[in-house]
Amino acid sequence: MSAARGQHRLSWKDWRLVLLFPVLFGLAGCAGPGPDRDFRLAAHRAPDRAAWVSKVPPVSEFKACGELAPLAAVLRFWGAPARPGSLAEPGADPAVLPDSEEAMVRAVWRHGLWAYPCSASDERLKQWLRAGVPVLVRMETDSPREAPPIDALVVGFDDARELRLVDRLSGGRAAQPSADFLRRWRAADHRALVIRPPDDARLELGAEERVFRARYFEAAGQTAPAIRDYEAALESGVHSPAMLVSLGNLYRGQERAGEAEALYRRAIRDDPRQARAYNNLAYLLAEQNRDVEEAVRLARQALVLDPANPLFMDTLGYALMEQKRYDEAARVLERAWGRSRWYPTHTQLEIGVRLALAHFRGGQEHLAAEVLRDLLSMDPALVLPDELQPLASPGR
Repeated sequence: MSAARGQHRLSWKDWRLVLLFPVLFGLAGCAGPGPDRDFRLAAHRAPDRAAWVSKVPPVSEFKACGELAPLAAVLRFWGAPARPGSLAEPGADPAVLPDSEEAMVRAVWRHGLWAYPCSASDERLKQWLRAGVPVLVRMETDSPREAPPIDALVVGFDDARELRLVDRLSGGRAAQPSADFLRRWRAADHRALVIRPPDDARLELGAEERVFRARYFEAAGQTAPAIRDYEAALESGVHSPAMLVSLGNLYRGQERAGEAEALYRRAIRDDPRQARAYNNLAYLLAEQNRDVEEAVRLARQALVLDPANPLFMDTLGYALMEQKRYDEAARVLERAWGRSRWYPTHTQLEIGVRLALAHFRGGQEHLAAEVLRDLLSMDPALVLPDELQPLASPGR
């Protein structure tokens, strides 16, 4: 059937133009006129001198998150929810979150990702961007005397034009002269926060990065990958007393007590003020009913360094019970239990059961029964040691 009168039939030349439009549109990253398109084209033409991370949502989409908007944009990029209420820890004020790198790291953990805070170089920043990883950076503001540094999101660079593609809540996404960006970044000590999924393998991890990923695995209860990352960092010569204690804890959980003890002692040698190392070594010795005198001494030293810590009081009480010093143990455990009310319920219950045992073994059954009543009001299904069960019977 012939074409209707007045209808234009496309020639082969016209069809080539039609087919070319999607290609050109794709090269522009499906973005309209603006900096994203320019950086995408620059990265396509000269990948050795430019990079652009695609599909990073604009920070402006997360205004409801306030100063945490750049963090929310990164979380959404990795497919994690980014609601304002999901960023801060339950009960915490989201407004104070940007002031603490550790709190930011833990916020990322809660979304199934891990974070690496560091003072980075410009070359390292480019490596992350080339690999398709957006980077949160801390930058000096336009009025540094009037306002603290702010967080911004870097999603591209173009060395040919000496530009960085920076996205922040104030000003939006824009090309920024490299010299100006580097000056403002340097004023904030080149601080950067790199967020990635735990199984992301697009860049090989350095030893320090492995430590931070191991901390994520440890917090998530994934013992085997946490140990692998910690051990890889240790073999590379990167470690800290805190890391040694963490690895020791993981070894202890796998019944590798000898290796755990060696790491706790090494942490104490490296840092004689590492309270967790004294406490955890004391608990390990008491648990094995071995060198209990040393366990008591170590637990007391942990409390000298951190006098208000109920977990350290619990360890001392445990060690004293192993020495059959039940009255002294009960006094220490009473303080531990009283101070544990801000801790998780399972921690309170564990300390309370130990207190009840100290009272019972010290001949103070009425005090043990009082503690048990409180414990069972907290958890009626609590499983008690055999020797305490008669005190919790209905007749009592």
